[in-house]
Amino acid sequence: MIADTITVKVRFVSIMQQYSGNKREVTMEVPSIANQAIETVLNHFKIPWKDKLEKSTRIFINQNLYSPSSDTITLLKPEDTIAFIPISGGG
Repeated sequence: MIADTITVKVRFVSIMQQYSGNKREVTMEVPSIANQAIETVLNHFKIPWKDKLEKSTRIFINQNLYSPSSDTITLLKPEDTIAFIPISGGG
């Protein structure tokens, strides 16, 4: 399935800002299908997702936890927000 492109906000929280040139939020054009949009962001910012950040960072779309392994296709709308939020450690 080929997705249309839309403009979304991408937020980088805490240590994730190192991949965006220390910007907390950027606006960019991505495919409207969520998993394709996230792949586009990861590639654009050269975020080492697989085997590195995948286990320690969560992705949220409009404040809802996104699960890329879901079989459901999630469609984004213009001005939606994708956020990369590291899991806080501690104890």
